[in-house]
Amino acid sequence: MHRREYVTAVGTVGALATLGTGRAQRALERGCPVDDATSVRPGEDVVFEAAATPGVDPATAEWTVEGPGAADLAGAAPFWSYTYRTGHPAAHGRFEEPGVYEVSVTVDGASLAWQVTVTDDAPSAPTVELTCEPGPDTTITPNESIEVTATAADDHGVLHWLVWQEGRNATYLERADLSGSTATVTYATTGGDAIWFIGGYPMAAWAICRDGRTRAAQTDGPSVEALRDVSITGTNTPVHAGEDLVVDAEVAVEGHSTYHGFVEATVDLIVGHDPTHVDSETVEVFAGESEPVSLEFTTATVRNTQTFPARVETRHAAAETDVTVIGTDDAAEHGHLSVTGLETNAPVTGGEFLEVTATLANTGEGPASREVELVVGHDPTTVDSRSVAVGAGETTTVTMGYDTYPVANDDEFPVRVRTGDDSASQSVLVYGRDGGDGDDEAQFAVSITGTNAPVSGGEFLAVTATVENVGGAAGSGDVELVVGHSPEVVDSRSVGLTPGETTTVRLGYDTYPVANDDTFPVSVRSTHASDTRTVTVYGTD
Repeated sequence: MHRREYVTAVGTVGALATLGTGRAQRALERGCPVDDATSVRPGEDVVFEAAATPGVDPATAEWTVEGPGAADLAGAAPFWSYTYRTGHPAAHGRFEEPGVYEVSVTVDGASLAWQVTVTDDAPSAPTVELTCEPGPDTTITPNESIEVTATAADDHGVLHWLVWQEGRNATYLERADLSGSTATVTYATTGGDAIWFIGGYPMAAWAICRDGRTRAAQTDGPSVEALRDVSITGTNTPVHAGEDLVVDAEVAVEGHSTYHGFVEATVDLIVGHDPTHVDSETVEVFAGESEPVSLEFTTATVRNTQTFPARVETRHAAAETDVTVIGTDDAAEHGHLSVTGLETNAPVTGGEFLEVTATLANTGEGPASREVELVVGHDPTTVDSRSVAVGAGETTTVTMGYDTYPVANDDEFPVRVRTGDDSASQSVLVYGRDGGDGDDEAQFAVSITGTNAPVSGGEFLAVTATVENVGGAAGSGDVELVVGHSPEVVDSRSVGLTPGETTTVRLGYDTYPVANDDTFPVSVRSTHASDTRTVTVYGTD
């Protein structure tokens, strides 16, 4: 006679009911098989479940099997999370040799047993077939629906349950009650919630009979890719014939936690009543966030004014607006907005606000409505804009600006104001925070002293840094942790130091559970300086 013991190893569920004496009172009822005896063929699977009242900690359940031959019984399998959530001890067994066996479970002194006859004359296992719509040869986005359909059949006519299980971590999803000889059950979800399909894993279902006989089946599902949405944020319309038409757009990526990381998105610009592709840009967007993109083309030199659609598209979305090109014969009627004066508050110190005031004159014979832009840097970047409307022969002023970067050293670069008709530029100076009047104020130098990288996706990434006040006065300020190729502030600390004083700060954040290894920069910065390291987060796959 063989005897084997098994103890489940899952978390706590439920609580103990107690009598007045303080002794726990436990009741076990048969959930599956529903009777105290069952029959199964050699080598086929059988499921046992004891419904515990009240629910128990499944880790306290002890399973045993006694019988004449080889038997394999594993506590809590294959529904680990099912047992955890219900508090009902469960086990999955297979008996290779014919004979009569006894399977029992004991919890807090209460026991329950089944007699299992293993014979070739027992009913065969039920059948279960799965189909998925959309199928595995399809690619969908997180918002699209998925339906997995199970068809179960039992020649003995005692279907009991159908248990859905995702195929990534064998996690229990849902249970449906069955009866009779045949049943069809559908599990509905969305691409964003089907994390097992996102990871390339199948969906599984177990058909279980009232006498414990069971069989599992699985199906692959569609590929799920992040949704690339797009919107138009502005244009420089109207433009004069032969000038560049610029369309500004914003690309947003929507996905699931599995998508945390950068997703590549291509945006196309298509113009005209007879649609023509004129420009394309590819950007990397962090899942759950958005990135700006500008597309442009040089308009044709036409005599008459034309208004036509401009459309931006990704593989999943599109946005459209009308734009106008002023013909050469109509230019005077639409005005001409010249930049006749440019003033700034430069020089400023890094981190301070740089203000630019432009004087604009409409030298045309008609009104001029324009989007006026402030563009800065040797690698031109639009940092601010204003919409203006100026009558023929009139003049106006517009003020724009932005918070300069807290550079360590002096930096000189051009600032440009452009109207679509004209532009003017001026060179400005931004003082580095390590120079100038630093002796009269607090200045915080930062230096990264260590990280706990590499870490696995989902774990806490910690960064330590020293902060020193190298200025001539006491002060306080924020020290930030910035991560990623598209920088994102994920943590900060406020520090206050006297001249020459040093402190240590610890910053960090919970990394995203990326599927693949990801290497990216992390920076610690104050308003005066920064320090950068490259770290690696291991993928969960």
